[in-house]
Amino acid sequence: MDWMKSLRKIFNENRTLTLTTQGEEGPWSAKTFFAEKDGYIYVALENSRTYRNIKESSQVVFVIERGKPDRFVQGIGVAEDLGKIEEVPERHLLLNRNMELLAFIRFIPEVHVIRIKPVKLYVSDFSGEWKPRMEVEVTDEVLKEFAEEYPVRVPVWKKLLLATRPFSFTVTIFSILIGALLAPQIDGIWLLITILGGILVHAGINVLSDYNDWKRGADTWRVLGSSRMLVDKQMSPKALLAWGWLLFLFAAAIGAAVYFLRTEHIGWVILAGAFLGLFYTMPPIGLKYRALGDIAVFLAFGPLMALGTWMIQTQQPFSWEPVLASIPLGLLTIAILHANNYRDIEDDRRAGYVTMAGLLGPQGSAYYYAFLVIAAYVSLGLVVAVGFLTPWALLAFLSLPWAIQNIKIALKPQRVAFFFLDLLTAQLHMFFGLFMTAGLIADRFNFLKKGG
Repeated sequence: MDWMKSLRKIFNENRTLTLTTQGEEGPWSAKTFFAEKDGYIYVALENSRTYRNIKESSQVVFVIERGKPDRFVQGIGVAEDLGKIEEVPERHLLLNRNMELLAFIRFIPEVHVIRIKPVKLYVSDFSGEWKPRMEVEVTDEVLKEFAEEYPVRVPVWKKLLLATRPFSFTVTIFSILIGALLAPQIDGIWLLITILGGILVHAGINVLSDYNDWKRGADTWRVLGSSRMLVDKQMSPKALLAWGWLLFLFAAAIGAAVYFLRTEHIGWVILAGAFLGLFYTMPPIGLKYRALGDIAVFLAFGPLMALGTWMIQTQQPFSWEPVLASIPLGLLTIAILHANNYRDIEDDRRAGYVTMAGLLGPQGSAYYYAFLVIAAYVSLGLVVAVGFLTPWALLAFLSLPWAIQNIKIALKPQRVAFFFLDLLTAQLHMFFGLFMTAGLIADRFNFLKKGG
């Protein structure tokens, strides 16, 4: 049916709805995140006017739209309080779709999951050819048909991709590009092979880290930092662990190819990177749990990544140039990890492991974060000043507005933005790396132009 197809599009392309209720305090409208399964709509509400109205009268009205009057749904439904969010499994539907909710839940002592059963829908879809508004009486049979015809399914490939936390891969890519751009000549094929191998290693580290954090009890449904594959029951622990080892196996195959077909000098770098990656969270070492995670990610995603790339390109044993050039990116990588640990100090303590954030405490962590970010820019300036990098690399200073914003958030962690400081720091790293890479490319272009 046309209305079913349009409704599925509306559900998929929106994450918020406007909910209108009626009670003794009068009518009230509020905007909130929602999730949908089999035609039922789920929202999370604190003890607010909207929630109190629902307790008095279960009939609600809702609108789901994307800010354009071309495809939207208006509905009348019956709301049911399923219980406190920590007690009902339906919370996973909401949190998997709307991670931002976690920041609010941490501030609010009691949040309830509300399920809305639509009883009448008015579906409007003018995004293609014009057709009149479709009015639908929603019976149990209609809901069943909708669930069968247009089920909510996350493809396996998408789960596997999300489990790797791909947003973080820029950390690897920019270190590799910096190392390659410092080589006299660039072999494009080996650069692509290096990027693929680096991403596979990074993905494997992320997946195994999620598994081990979950196994140790650090990752619960309240934690923001994971891929949420396990806490939201999207993958089984066995499947996630197997995926992590498979990624490392693929990375090892690429490492072996580089060693035997390109340069044997890379051997110690591969072994060092494998050690840091595997034992970042794997027992019996678990560097992350012993306040050694900062130095591990600095080495793995800074000097080792850049130097290894330079070695692959030049087939030479060593150079200080890529090592020093990667220090700013390595410091920002620590800042990403620290932002996560800073936010999760209490969760990590309850799980029984130690991080730099836990040792420093909240105030010390704020200053440490500021130091890491500032040091990234200072170290870049010093590397340029001593002549290891071209002044073009100072284009990275264009990312300063993001750095200043993040430092302010770290120093005043009460705001909701603090709970996403790790993502904001990853964004800062991306802009810093992008501008720095652009500078090195510009310098290389000028050099080639002069040489011609």
